[in-house]
Amino acid sequence: MPTFHQRLPANTTGRDFIVGDLHGCLDLLHAELARVGFDTAKDRLLSVGDLADRGPDSMGCLRLLREPWFYAVRGNHEDMLVDYLYRVVMPYASNSAATLFFQNGGGWVHDLGVEAERELTRDLLPRVVALPYVITVGEGETQFHVAHAELMTGRLDESNTWYNRRVGGDSPAPKRVLTDDDLTDDVLSAMTEALIWGRRLVGEVKSAQSTEQDTPAGKLLVSHQPTHAGLSLTYVGHTPLKKLVLHASHLFIDRGAYARKPTTCLLVLCHEEVQQWLEPWGRDDEP
Repeated sequence: MPTFHQRLPANTTGRDFIVGDLHGCLDLLHAELARVGFDTAKDRLLSVGDLADRGPDSMGCLRLLREPWFYAVRGNHEDMLVDYLYRVVMPYASNSAATLFFQNGGGWVHDLGVEAERELTRDLLPRVVALPYVITVGEGETQFHVAHAELMTGRLDESNTWYNRRVGGDSPAPKRVLTDDDLTDDVLSAMTEALIWGRRLVGEVKSAQSTEQDTPAGKLLVSHQPTHAGLSLTYVGHTPLKKLVLHASHLFIDRGAYARKPTTCLLVLCHEEVQQWLEPWGRDDEP
């Protein structure tokens, strides 16, 4: 049975860092961890998912799942890897699971030797399958969540697609952003595709209605609605962006590291520091 929601206690001995979509860029991660002085004995690293594909070292990034200081949520690339290796035809793909997997950077599996393939299928894949869709850290004012794409229910689009038919035909659940209280197995189990594939929230952000701010991690675009009532700060990735974006309590942190261009990077953010530079926008707990 999949894990939908994992809770971690607050880190009382070290720092918590959140990393954007890795996509096989283990070398960039090592450089960032050295830059921030990451201490594996005290600090923790939480990933927004998409560990493999596209970059040069997918296996190296998947091996992070063995580390006691590393935590990750399930992203759409984890989903494609699982469906490819289990030979399950994905209901949301017009082609086979293999076709979709290879179209999205999965060709690295062809380069694996016998031992590495055995390692992937017997050890790493079960760890991927066990990944939660949402991680919640701590409680109270310092609580935060980690997810891959967005915490929003309802249809991914308004067309008559496979997803719309799956989630309720002509009477789908209305679109709404979740709150902390909504993060239950019952709610999350009914919206897993949205959790790992959704781009509706980030699509609501319009530059003309937003404010650009400087942060130690680069430019931040603050939307017309930076917070959502009842939802703690939620780190997400999935959508490569030129800037950090804050909208409806979601902080979008994927900067397209795998592209390795001057305009892309891998972000490793310290939660305590993020709280400080997001303080002007606070948390909206009013209904």
